[in-house]
Amino acid sequence: MRMKRTVSASLAAVALAACAPVTSTPPPAPPAARPPAAAPPAAAPADDFRKSPPPPGPEVVFQPPRIEEAKLANGIRVLVVERHELPIVAVDVTTVRGADQAEPGVGAFAGAMLMQGTRTRSALSLSDALGKLGASFSSAVGFDGGGVQGQSVTPRFGEMLTLLGDAYMNPAFAPAEIERERSRRITQLAEMNDRPASLLSIAQAQVLYPEGHPYSAPLIGTEAALKKITAGALAKFHAAQFRPELTTVAIAGDITKADAVKEVERVFGAWKGPASAPPAPAKAAIPADPPAIAAGAPRVVVVDRPGLTQSTVTVALPGVPRATADYDALLVMNTLLGGQFSSRLNLNLREKHAYTYGARSGFDMRHGAGPFSAGGAIVRENTGPAVREIFAEIDRMRREPVTNEELADAKANLIRQLPARFETADATASTIAGLAVYELPLDEYATRPARLQRITPADVQRVAQKYLVPEQLRVVLVGDAGAVGEQLSALQLGEVIVQKAKGVAAGPAAAAGKPAAPGKPAAPAAPQAAKPAAPAQPAAPPAAKKP
Repeated sequence: MRMKRTVSASLAAVALAACAPVTSTPPPAPPAARPPAAAPPAAAPADDFRKSPPPPGPEVVFQPPRIEEAKLANGIRVLVVERHELPIVAVDVTTVRGADQAEPGVGAFAGAMLMQGTRTRSALSLSDALGKLGASFSSAVGFDGGGVQGQSVTPRFGEMLTLLGDAYMNPAFAPAEIERERSRRITQLAEMNDRPASLLSIAQAQVLYPEGHPYSAPLIGTEAALKKITAGALAKFHAAQFRPELTTVAIAGDITKADAVKEVERVFGAWKGPASAPPAPAKAAIPADPPAIAAGAPRVVVVDRPGLTQSTVTVALPGVPRATADYDALLVMNTLLGGQFSSRLNLNLREKHAYTYGARSGFDMRHGAGPFSAGGAIVRENTGPAVREIFAEIDRMRREPVTNEELADAKANLIRQLPARFETADATASTIAGLAVYELPLDEYATRPARLQRITPADVQRVAQKYLVPEQLRVVLVGDAGAVGEQLSALQLGEVIVQKAKGVAAGPAAAAGKPAAPGKPAAPAAPQAAKPAAPAQPAAPPAAKKP
């Protein structure tokens, strides 16, 4: 039946079409005439100005923002930078003491717990309340200080500061949240054991600092330390280090000084610290001078990861504290050595020898003498030659004055980096909070360009000779010990000590050389003239730290 209806409909359509009037179709229009071909462009005039680019305009002079200061009756310091370009305000509430004042792992653990609930708000309600404001927020404690950070639109700043202040002053350290954070950190430690750069950092700390020194363990702590941390230990750290007289509130953005101080007074003005309000405990002494490495200590340590096709290498020693009077000269010296792409280390190891995609050096300056390190991710077959070249560049920095051209380039690079510290509201708040942590003057960044310009080649050589002491340098690397042991032995630095991935000593490397005589470490072998083997594809170098 369906088929019959379909056929009938088709026949009807044909009949209707036959009855329709006949229309004539107009003939197609003739094709448009093709336009004439365009004439070829005239040859560019051979004017002199086309032979070279025009000279650049004058250098923009760096002008840091004005930092205003106030102090509450309870001792809280307030630093304010007004920036009214956008309706955004950022805050960094920080204590000027850090994880170096406690047992390994405690300070960083406490910092993470600040945003995990207060005495009146659960972790979820605190997060939800900040989320409803459209605020970004975080908390952390480093070796030298830390606290809570946040950013919001201007109309919501007061509400955000109320919540962040509650987190900073009144963390709950709830048992369930502690266990959740403990599990997360132990997992993070396990992941670190799979990352060569993390393993290198842990091994470097163990090699450079004696057991018990605040810098001998990673900031996160060890697995054993994390398992022992209690709510009482976290509360004790908070009560001792998070106090009004140790706190700075750094604010930057679309707010006046008067309004900023008013908000800080409203949130923090009644805070008296612990109920008994005793004087703040004396700061634990962190040696300003770097600890001397024992004369008989190993100079070469390999964290064995069989099968790795590259070695993550550092040549390191205990460095200097941030308070050093040689800070500016060290900035310039390190920039020349390994602090920029055109540094001596990078030009040597990357451009000249193709051992790596990038080589870097840096001083991790803290309240105490943090580490100096130089190195990168090196093709396994070139591990020994690369270490030799690192030693050679350090030695050259000590022996030879840098050229005026090198010096001018390094100074210009350092000065051009300064505006980035104030690029955004949150970057500005973090920068001025750092002034409080390291007890620096408010004009630190305003005067730095002139201070850097006064550095001479003699200053650079002096600090290189003073701080890059060859006898203190230690080689630490993560790689295939069986593949690199013979290369390292050829450097004649002493016995090559091999560790398992978790830092447990395993013994000398294959074909390791004889140990150096105690008290008189052997110098590295002179660079060989032999052409290096073509490198495999190395990984990108680790990011350098900001000075």
